[in-house]
Amino acid sequence: MKNLILLLAIAFISSCMPMSGGMDTLHFPPAPTAEIKEQVELFLSSTDPQVENEILSRLKNARVSNEEIKSILRDRQPEPVLTTGLQLDLEKNFNDKSYPYALYVPAKAKAGDSYPLMIVLHGMGGSGGNTIPKWVDRLAEDFIILCPSYPMGAWWAQPAEDLVLQLIQEVQMKYPVDPNRIFLSGLSNGAIGAYMIGMFYPDLFAGIIPIASGITPRYMHFLVNLKNTPIYIIQGVHDPVFPIKLTRRVHQILRDMKYPVIYREHEERGSAHGGHFLPINEVLPLVQWMKKQNRDPNPSVVRMTREANHLGRIHWVRVRKGLKMAALQIPGPEREPVHVQDGKIATLFASQNGNNEFLVMGKNLLEFELFVNTEMIDFNAPVRIITQNLLDENGEIVPGEKQERFNDKIEKDLEVLLRDFKQNRDPSMLFDGKITLSLEKTYARLVP
Repeated sequence: MKNLILLLAIAFISSCMPMSGGMDTLHFPPAPTAEIKEQVELFLSSTDPQVENEILSRLKNARVSNEEIKSILRDRQPEPVLTTGLQLDLEKNFNDKSYPYALYVPAKAKAGDSYPLMIVLHGMGGSGGNTIPKWVDRLAEDFIILCPSYPMGAWWAQPAEDLVLQLIQEVQMKYPVDPNRIFLSGLSNGAIGAYMIGMFYPDLFAGIIPIASGITPRYMHFLVNLKNTPIYIIQGVHDPVFPIKLTRRVHQILRDMKYPVIYREHEERGSAHGGHFLPINEVLPLVQWMKKQNRDPNPSVVRMTREANHLGRIHWVRVRKGLKMAALQIPGPEREPVHVQDGKIATLFASQNGNNEFLVMGKNLLEFELFVNTEMIDFNAPVRIITQNLLDENGEIVPGEKQERFNDKIEKDLEVLLRDFKQNRDPSMLFDGKITLSLEKTYARLVP
């Protein structure tokens, strides 16, 4: 009903405006701030593409600037904090099912505060409800804590991943979460989820914390994505569930790439599960580390490896299309489309070189996007993009010839700003425009 009313209102206002020159020449008077805020909120809440397009058209015709919209998006406040303390019986409706989750909000929390958010994923046989009490004791009153539940703790499955991401956004809308201090952790199966979700969405987190777990060599390729995301690993030498050699290999890869990693290996044995647990003496160093972490939302260098099921933006770069890409997915306990196929992984390394210049290096990369804002470039000057293919010669990665792909000014675009925010809900990463470039002709020459 609200969408219908909005459409009627827009139609009425449009009918009252002079039509000389057509719709493109209409100029609405500057809208008051309250009206602009109302239109932005309607855009963010609407599920109707027609309504979204009407609002975008109205904002553009009213000459609303990107700066005004960014100010509104940064100043958006969560709902008033009505409930604090431990909430064990919450439910999330998702994919036509109801999933339980547990939440803890410090008693002193109120609107205008800023708290780090800790998400903890349980292992097989666990639940959010029986996981959260320990973390409330460990983190005291300094963190908001979210513990969702998923069958068998199969957090690697696509529905589980989507559930976690939606819950994070909902908690951010309701409570005073600092977007630059969101942490993802888990134990056992939950730690596999922390690895996988953390590697596929690394720019969301200030840190990821896998405990008593590991990943197979096939997924170690995606550790490349953690260039700007600190990882704190805790693993037992005597863990009977996840061999220590897997975690040691993960640590070696991250250390060789000079990535921000803390590796804590312990020799304790629990009475029930050997070394497959979080020792008490590891808690304090972990919490102290977490309190020092802050996400860098706009790093100068971004590195990524992508497969076809995960092509979203990481920081300010997105792989749109790759050469014969694999679509990797580990099936979970619920019905879902399973796309496991042989194929390639696309690699992209991007750097801001100053003076409006970017270098993009890629392997199996056919199309990419760069998202930019006023903190990154001068919109009054041309932007220059240089690309360089990474070639595989006898098992060695060799940089190819550099080519200038783009050298022109770009315009700020309200649609880019609002649509990207609507998808990611991140007030610390707001982009004024984007550049899309194709490398398909280059690969047609290089690939037989």
